[in-house]
Amino acid sequence: MRPTFATIENQDRRDIINQLKGLTLKELIKVKTFNPEAGLASRKVQKLTDTAAALFVLTQEDIRRAGITNLAEALRMVPGIQVARMNTNQWAISARGLTEHQASKLLVMIDGRTIYSPLYSDVRWDVQDLIIEDVERIEAIRGPGASLWGANAVNGIINIITKSAKNTQGNLVTTTLGKGEERAIVELRHGGQLGKDKYYRVYGKFYDHDSFSDVLEQEQQNDWQMKRGGFHIDWEISNQDAFIFQGDVYDGFIKERHLESRFQSVNSETTLRGFNLLARWQRHLTDGDMILQTYYDTAQRNRYNYDYFRGIYDIDFQHSKQFSEQHEFIWGLGFRYIHDDIENKANTIFTPDKRQDHLFSAFVQSEFMLLQESPLSKRKIGDLRLTLGSKFEHNNYTGFEIQPTARLLWRLSEIHSFWGAISRAVRTPSRAEEDIRLTIGSPETVIVIQGNPDLQSETLLAYELGYRFNLTNQFLFDMSLFYNDYNKLRTLEMVQFKPFPPPMTIVNNLNNNMSGEVYGLELSTHWQARKNWKLIATYNYLNSQLHRSPNSSDDSAESLEGSSPHNQANLRSLLSLPHQIELDTALYYVDNLSSQNVSHYTRFDVRLGWQPTKNVDISFGVRNLLDKQHLEFNAASRSGTISEISRAFYLQMKYRF
Repeated sequence: MRPTFATIENQDRRDIINQLKGLTLKELIKVKTFNPEAGLASRKVQKLTDTAAALFVLTQEDIRRAGITNLAEALRMVPGIQVARMNTNQWAISARGLTEHQASKLLVMIDGRTIYSPLYSDVRWDVQDLIIEDVERIEAIRGPGASLWGANAVNGIINIITKSAKNTQGNLVTTTLGKGEERAIVELRHGGQLGKDKYYRVYGKFYDHDSFSDVLEQEQQNDWQMKRGGFHIDWEISNQDAFIFQGDVYDGFIKERHLESRFQSVNSETTLRGFNLLARWQRHLTDGDMILQTYYDTAQRNRYNYDYFRGIYDIDFQHSKQFSEQHEFIWGLGFRYIHDDIENKANTIFTPDKRQDHLFSAFVQSEFMLLQESPLSKRKIGDLRLTLGSKFEHNNYTGFEIQPTARLLWRLSEIHSFWGAISRAVRTPSRAEEDIRLTIGSPETVIVIQGNPDLQSETLLAYELGYRFNLTNQFLFDMSLFYNDYNKLRTLEMVQFKPFPPPMTIVNNLNNNMSGEVYGLELSTHWQARKNWKLIATYNYLNSQLHRSPNSSDDSAESLEGSSPHNQANLRSLLSLPHQIELDTALYYVDNLSSQNVSHYTRFDVRLGWQPTKNVDISFGVRNLLDKQHLEFNAASRSGTISEISRAFYLQMKYRF
């Protein structure tokens, strides 16, 4: 990394450059940590201070020193992201509010492959896993990114980016033993070389998770296991061309409770399996680049109420061109084909049981340098950049959708930058919202929930402002303000009431009879307090106001107002001690969820790491040290029971050879 700094006085510039020249390689890495590079905000790699979006990047160092063993838990460290664990294998994760069991407004990707489920418009976190050490970084944007990434990138986008095979050579064995969460994790990875310019890695992983207890401290049958493996190949074809080919396969089961009726829940077992293959070709041009990516992803889930198979084929092309120093243009085309096959059981019926859907898309984005400071200028004016773009999509549910954005970035200096944005995004209906018929009840009362083929997309108009203060490798302060205006939010409306003949029957269907406003503040700081001590702090405030239409009968719709915490904060300390010892702590505060009878909680995690030799790492950690167990999200409406998150201990050893 070769940073440049433009300060008000030439002497200040020389001082900073001299400071950088005196840094060691390890210290230069810290500079990059305080101004990381990411590609999620603009489909090109750029520095945080060049980004007109609420971007936060988790590095491999952040993830490792937090003692993370699954991807969902890593997102607790991101400001503005609500992470609520429902039980051992389910999380309610959203950005900027409106958190639900099936959070529908957060788009999640792994290496550009979307893992957003088209069945229920959510992310199934139980099947999203990797060898955590192979994660290079996690890029997280709070706020809409639909102008580049399409429908469902409404409240935020997450892209989990893995390391290149070239950077994972050799062998790695990781063993984790624990109590309270994971019982055992075993990871094996081998990286090698195929010829001069080809690198590869293969891996296998076994994950065995313990059960949680309910509010009465009675252990529930909700443990789960997962086996997975995969490969990654990098081919540096030439100085201009690079090719990536990778894939994963998994197989496992989860134990859970489900509602047999309104008053009875029973144990069941769900089996899970699937695989994915992804290929990407990138060509660097003198004035831009071209990227062609394609993947195929399958998922199979056999549950008590249905067997589900789904396949997704996706192809995406993008081309960027730098017309001049003042104008860059990016455009792209995409096509997605989704096919599924559902075997209906029990009280859940999908009609039709087989379906094929197509998604066609295109996007354009232009970045203009409206004002650029001259090196000879005596007056400090900074750089002013305007970004205009839009995504155009056609889907089988709502037809044609347009999602534009306008973003303005003013870099007053390398230290101070301001940005603002206005964006539109949509969340299109899921397969279940159009085609499902769900029947639950008792001998006296039957409740029917049915999909609506006329359901419209939920829409968002978002307004954002941000400020960053970045002082080389010492200190970073990031602030974001946002106001989200929602329309056509989903509601559940009663359409028929039949008291006779018994049992009494109530028929409901889905509609778009709610609107609302969500606004808030997000803060984050990184501070290198000492050469061996780093502090990271985040805070976010959130408020929601939702309004039903006068003709709506959905009394529970506005409970979404209280499904996300008003206040969240965390403070992490990363301390490096002599003799290759690390002491890392994390303190999390999460406010109460008023509509779910979930109290506020404080979580304290501790990790002690030791590297006795170059090839061996040993870690011991405790999660949720302050509580034996606590509730994070009330999922009783789905299973009839409430899981609390246990205190957990783990011991991990990594061996490289």
